[in-house]
Amino acid sequence: MITNEQIRTLTGRDVHDRAGEKIGTVGRVRPDDAGRPTWAAVRTGLFGFSESLVPLEGAHLDGGRLVVPFDKATVKRSPALETPPEEPLTRDDERRLCDHYDLLWVGVEHVRPSRPRLLGRRFIG
Repeated sequence: MITNEQIRTLTGRDVHDRAGEKIGTVGRVRPDDAGRPTWAAVRTGLFGFSESLVPLEGAHLDGGRLVVPFDKATVKRSPALETPPEEPLTRDDERRLCDHYDLLWVGVEHVRPSRPRLLGRRFIG
């Protein structure tokens, strides 16, 4: 699990999938529509021009790298979003991402602010 203190250190870290394969590098941490840091934008491709969002739910740090509970192909196939990178994700964006990662999206109105908004439909980690 990623702590609030670790969130600030994620930019620039290598991202690896659950099998240890490198996916890319964290470009930025994206907030959800409530402003909580929920997603990591991972730069992928030869020059890092492509960007895929991956949930921080279920991720952890292993040494200097961020390990996510998904395989590389799933992360690289994440849906393209229309929300500009400097803005929080919209609810529609979050729903599309949660569907892609097989996560249950629960709206702000159903969750206490101290709890994560994403609950796995399957065991991740």
